[in-house]
Amino acid sequence: MSVRVSVENDFTVIIAGVHALLSPFCDRVEVMVNRPGSPGNAPVDVVLFDTFASPVDWQARCSAMTLDPMIGAVAVYSAVTDPRAIDDAFASGATGYLSKSLSGEQLVGSVERIAAGERVRLLGHDGEHRSAGMWPTGDVGLTPRESEMLALIAQGKSNEEIAAVCYLSINTVKTYIREAYRKIGVTTRPQAVAWAMRSGLAVTR
Repeated sequence: MSVRVSVENDFTVIIAGVHALLSPFCDRVEVMVNRPGSPGNAPVDVVLFDTFASPVDWQARCSAMTLDPMIGAVAVYSAVTDPRAIDDAFASGATGYLSKSLSGEQLVGSVERIAAGERVRLLGHDGEHRSAGMWPTGDVGLTPRESEMLALIAQGKSNEEIAAVCYLSINTVKTYIREAYRKIGVTTRPQAVAWAMRSGLAVTR
């Protein structure tokens, strides 16, 4: 029997990218289109929770999903390999922590193990993704981290807040932002916000 999987994120392009990664394995996973709890939607075995630019506290969001009777298990799906993020995910009730550098086969295998009741942690290299189409603006030369910085700026977050939610130092955040500004041709925060809103970095769900 295939595993019912739902992808949780606030950007439709990210959800579409994960769906595309899982689609060759339709005999093993059934990807649900609607969020768990949506009218007429069946329960899901595993939620893949992509924390990219989450507009609210992702740990609280993870905890809430683990208490949802429509959800069997939650696996955080992230490019971040910082041990603090992994500890926070499991402390928030997640049953898995899966890297975005995993292949489709590895991801599906991990989801199957989580659905069977295992606690799974599979990591890759920090910041890696399998496909440039799996994050907003990945097709215009921005890295996942640079895109996330701009998405969080568009949400009104300060550099200090971004550093906290991304498990980065303030200097690293400033470096990512400076490089993102250079690539998109802006020099001020309002210009960056305007660019982000035009370019798919506004929350869409």
